[in-house]
Amino acid sequence: MTAELEEIVLAAGVLGPIAFVMAYALLTVGLVPGSVATIAGGALFGPFWGTILVLAGASLGAIAAFAIARRAGRERVKRRLGKRLARFDERLTGSGFLAVLVVRLVPVAPFNLTNYAFGVSGVHPRDYTSATVIGIVPGTIAFVALGSSLGNPGSPGFFVSIAAVAALVVVVPLVERRLRGRPQTVGGGRPEVRDPTESDARVAGPEQPAGGRP
Repeated sequence: MTAELEEIVLAAGVLGPIAFVMAYALLTVGLVPGSVATIAGGALFGPFWGTILVLAGASLGAIAAFAIARRAGRERVKRRLGKRLARFDERLTGSGFLAVLVVRLVPVAPFNLTNYAFGVSGVHPRDYTSATVIGIVPGTIAFVALGSSLGNPGSPGFFVSIAAVAALVVVVPLVERRLRGRPQTVGGGRPEVRDPTESDARVAGPEQPAGGRP
């Protein structure tokens, strides 16, 4: 199957990478998990170009989802949550870049959902975009490397990529939970900003009207 896809991509010429980027962005907006597509990018385009194309598609999709949520959902959320959203926005005012970066680097929340969660928050689009592009690099490299080495499962590169993915999926979240249990401040004593998906879950309790999402 992979060989057939490679032939299709090669036959498509320059349109193949463009189509991959566009498809990846659409999948991101559509809340489809991107790990399989990321691995496929490595298998189809190799470690270098696969990383570049996945980063482009994921970034475009994340920005598009953020824009959709900001335009269509923020005012509704503000009407429903009022002061609670204002308090959350205050946390992001001075440390929006760091908040987004931490969420991107530590994959404890689904990437596609956090795109929309940040969209309804008050984080500045510039902070969101720059932190997203930077924060998704390690995970992208790991999964693309895994995809590019699938054709040679006994190679050192395959085992290195497996170890990198395992570290992202298992080790990093464990370290993050350990650190979260300690009192921490962010830059000059500012309180640590929590994952926006946790904030949403906390406020979406019994007080929230039925019908749910903004």
